[in-house]
Amino acid sequence: MRVNVYKNKILKLLERNHLLSIADIHNKIAGADYSTVYRNVDQLVSDNRIRKVVFDKGKIMYELSKDTDKHDHFLCLDCGDIEEINVSFRDLSLLSNHKVSDLLVRGLCGSCNQKV
Repeated sequence: MRVNVYKNKILKLLERNHLLSIADIHNKIAGADYSTVYRNVDQLVSDNRIRKVVFDKGKIMYELSKDTDKHDHFLCLDCGDIEEINVSFRDLSLLSNHKVSDLLVRGLCGSCNQKV
């Protein structure tokens, strides 16, 4: 992987922030145009340095890709908060022909559930 200034800045941002969208990354890197950020994020995904997490069609975020940190995500349908969770049932017998890489659990977080 060829290292450049923007890739290093993106990696540093993701070390400090668990999940960021391309727009978030673009807003936090001074002097980078959107296409530069997009191209560098795409290359970091290809190099398996970061991973793409799709929450909805319009909500795609990125996080560091660490083999030692396997986790899934919980998305609150009310407030939109995203939390890391660890799901222990990786062997999903219903999906015998599928390879599961991660899970997204949707529902209400503790705070929103108390409001109901």
